[in-house]
Amino acid sequence: MSYVVKKFGQIVGSNIETHPKTSQRLLKLGYALSGLQMKYFPERYLLPHQIYASVVCNRLIRYSLGKPENSAVVNLFFPCELLHAVGIKPESVEGFSGYLNGACCERFFIDYIENVGIPKTLCSYHKTMLGAALAKVLPKPKFIMATTMICDANIITFRELADFWGIPLFTVDIPSNNDEDSIGYVENQLKQAVSFIEENTDKKFDYEKLKEVIKRENRSMRLYKEYFKELSVKYIPNDITSEMYKLLLTHILNGTEEAEKYFEMILDDAQGQEDRNDKIRILWCHPLPNWQKSIKEIINNSPKYQLLCSDLNFDAVFELDENNPLRSLAIKLLNNHLRGSADHRAGKILDMAQYLNADGVVYFNNWGCKKSLGGAGITKKLLEQNGIPVLVLDGDGCDRDNIND
Repeated sequence: MSYVVKKFGQIVGSNIETHPKTSQRLLKLGYALSGLQMKYFPERYLLPHQIYASVVCNRLIRYSLGKPENSAVVNLFFPCELLHAVGIKPESVEGFSGYLNGACCERFFIDYIENVGIPKTLCSYHKTMLGAALAKVLPKPKFIMATTMICDANIITFRELADFWGIPLFTVDIPSNNDEDSIGYVENQLKQAVSFIEENTDKKFDYEKLKEVIKRENRSMRLYKEYFKELSVKYIPNDITSEMYKLLLTHILNGTEEAEKYFEMILDDAQGQEDRNDKIRILWCHPLPNWQKSIKEIINNSPKYQLLCSDLNFDAVFELDENNPLRSLAIKLLNNHLRGSADHRAGKILDMAQYLNADGVVYFNNWGCKKSLGGAGITKKLLEQNGIPVLVLDGDGCDRDNIND
């Protein structure tokens, strides 16, 4: 971390209680400058799709600070296809908090929210977002939409944000079963979500636009599957920050023109690599602490290791039925390997580890993520029974004061 970024974070943090608008303006300026740096002066080892992803994600984060009236706060697993169909920009908890960490000011927001009573055991991504909102640095969006997928913090965070901002909240409950009744249950909620969007935008929901979104997403997922074929036999350079950016393309922005271009570029970059496989191939589970120096030194631009991907980036590689979009989105949500039992996720991780010829798996226990922590032993046992070594690594994806190098 450079001295300039650290000093910038301190200035932002020192103003959040007394001059929150100043902190907000500083963040907008800082992200605008970093966006220019990413576009025109990127790291030399980055591939074109990685540079493109950094610029697109930077633009998405800045949008929520500049045009909150056309933004909706979401969690990573909300079906944002519904929002893209009506032109509402999604603003994810995980993405925004990750960017506050990148500005080296997340700890100020975590301290702020812990001091008003939010427990230390809550996920650091959620504490950071809550702190930014309640300190009035993060402007009020139009509404909030989320799912109950995997994360206990969702229920706490989004209710608190809705109450504080005085805005509507819609939550899609995702059951643990995946059967016909569950599909109907989730599909009915998505119909209600469409009505919620209509009520809060004063616009008729355009199902033809949703079809266009789904067509783009399907094209993207076909490209992504071809990319995984390339990845299974090749060394394709990767770094932990690019893998985190990818989360916004595989989830929040999936179905957009930007995402489709990204998947075209990632396949093109993969096809341009040589057919060689001489590095230690690592599959990662859960988020990556992309700010942590010790991890970056091991993985980024490494002569020895290859970071294949995070399991969050293949949790729902699924083609949708454009003629039955809400039911299809319900099926996609229920087929996410993070839904349901830990065995469900472990089996998918094993399948992908074998398909991608992984030499080992890092299972990252992110602070506060109770379900993921609870499944670590099950995943480790299953993979090691199949000859794949697993390192269970405790850490924090967002709070740089809560680490052990």
